[in-house]
Amino acid sequence: MIRSLSRGLDILAFINKHHNVSPGFLAKELKVPRATVYRILNTLTTKGFIYQHESDGQFRMTEKVRTLSYGFTQEYDIDRLSKDLMKQITEELVWPVSLAAISGIDLVVRENTDEASPLAVEKFAIGYRMPILSTASGICILSFMDVKARTILLNMLAQVNREQDREVHNKFKLNKLFRQIEKQGYATHDRQRDRFTIAAISVPIRSETRIHGALTLRYSQPALTPQQVITSIVPKLTEAAKHCSERLSKLKQSLAEQ
Repeated sequence: MIRSLSRGLDILAFINKHHNVSPGFLAKELKVPRATVYRILNTLTTKGFIYQHESDGQFRMTEKVRTLSYGFTQEYDIDRLSKDLMKQITEELVWPVSLAAISGIDLVVRENTDEASPLAVEKFAIGYRMPILSTASGICILSFMDVKARTILLNMLAQVNREQDREVHNKFKLNKLFRQIEKQGYATHDRQRDRFTIAAISVPIRSETRIHGALTLRYSQPALTPQQVITSIVPKLTEAAKHCSERLSKLKQSLAEQ
């Protein structure tokens, strides 16, 4: 057995399972010398199978691993395909933008521009998990989700019965909210801090058959009026989400043709 190849495959499989990892965590969990881990990570990065995110220094997979396995899903693609679109919005509007998707019974931050925004009051690490029902992203995704899948997820939240998910028991209110958001095309959520309110507005990233996640912009009230949000923020987020969906479709098509 070629030890370096075996360790390289172990590391690739570990990153696939955990989505994002640090060299130190890899060395500890796989019981591989740290120097060896760095050499293998450097090789995999050079070959284009993984990349190191500048915000936290952790390693993630690229779409190239699809050439090795069908186990690589579109949830990984969406991180990379949306990054420049989110950066453009923050460069123009300054406010931080994030991409989130549902994983299990939580909402997970897949990508964001927090480090690039001087107005990011709170900065969330990639991989940070949040309650679905108390975020604009989570409510947005649920609103555009297949009804059957949404019902299953809400039933799971009800069974777990966490304090942060208590709204799940008010089905009439939730269904009314879902219909409203689906009609208007975006979701909002306000969170009160000591001296001001952090507001978030979220639009879905979706294809004909499924919803992949949500793009969300956070801002401090009253920096933006409701009219400014609707006329300036929503169109830019919606356009970025559309471009991301188109990129996903093109990638899927190109992979199918290989």
